[in-house]
Amino acid sequence: MGKRWLINLVLLCIIVILGGFVYYTTEQEKSNKQLTKLTKLDQNKVQLIRIERADKTRISLMKDKSKIWQMLTPFQLPANMIYINRLLQILSERQYKKLDVSKQSLAELKLDPPLAKVTFNQFAISFGDSSPMRDQKRYILIDDEVYLVTDNFYNSLTKNATSFVSLAPLGLNSKIKELKLPDYHLIFKEKQWILISSKFSDKEVETNQDALAGLIDQWQRLQAFKVETYDVKTESQGEIEVHLVGKDHPLRFTILASKPDLILAHRDKNVLYKIDNSQIDKLLQLPTANREDLGD
Repeated sequence: MGKRWLINLVLLCIIVILGGFVYYTTEQEKSNKQLTKLTKLDQNKVQLIRIERADKTRISLMKDKSKIWQMLTPFQLPANMIYINRLLQILSERQYKKLDVSKQSLAELKLDPPLAKVTFNQFAISFGDSSPMRDQKRYILIDDEVYLVTDNFYNSLTKNATSFVSLAPLGLNSKIKELKLPDYHLIFKEKQWILISSKFSDKEVETNQDALAGLIDQWQRLQAFKVETYDVKTESQGEIEVHLVGKDHPLRFTILASKPDLILAHRDKNVLYKIDNSQIDKLLQLPTANREDLGD
């Protein structure tokens, strides 16, 4: 009886704690919903974003006809949706505080001129100094009104322009129709992949449809872990050419390194992609032929 009573008491405590947590969370959500959004601009209606920083390159981003964000300047490349979504979230931010600040004080808050400014279509938000209270808040200016918001939005603005470039070298929803690698040339024809040329024989590597399609799939899902500016003329270790459906011109990449990580330079766009070394063999090589099939 003693053990059963103790177990029941523990279960009751757990139920009370969970109930309190659910109640607190629900009340917080209700409270947040009651707060007015910082702006009336709908995120979905934003077609153009311009980012101006006091000490960094200006960035322009635009949503194309397919509703995919593209960077216009300083690079003409698909954009990184993670950073764009972070910026768009400020439009519907509910955790903020409006301040009564005279125009003469704007300079003191580094809002005139601002440290950074983001323009959504024609709607501008200026960013100033951080709060002296060390509460991770920052002053912003909207239509001559000053607010305090979380510092996370400004932190996104301080990144280099390459941080706003998509980590997908081929872009989103891309479909390959032809791929030229240092050791292979593949083309999609009559609803199947055809190996046009290879430096290896059928006895050395798998050349069936599963193997060819698997290689293509690795490229279509390719994600880098970092994008940087390409400004060092490193000697090429191989060239890659990717032809995409709906695109008139192929994407050309130069292999700058394969150890410790794979580095692909997109010289036409002056950027390079750093790719984890765990993907190297899957991107550059077909699977080794099954030894059992060779009669070993």
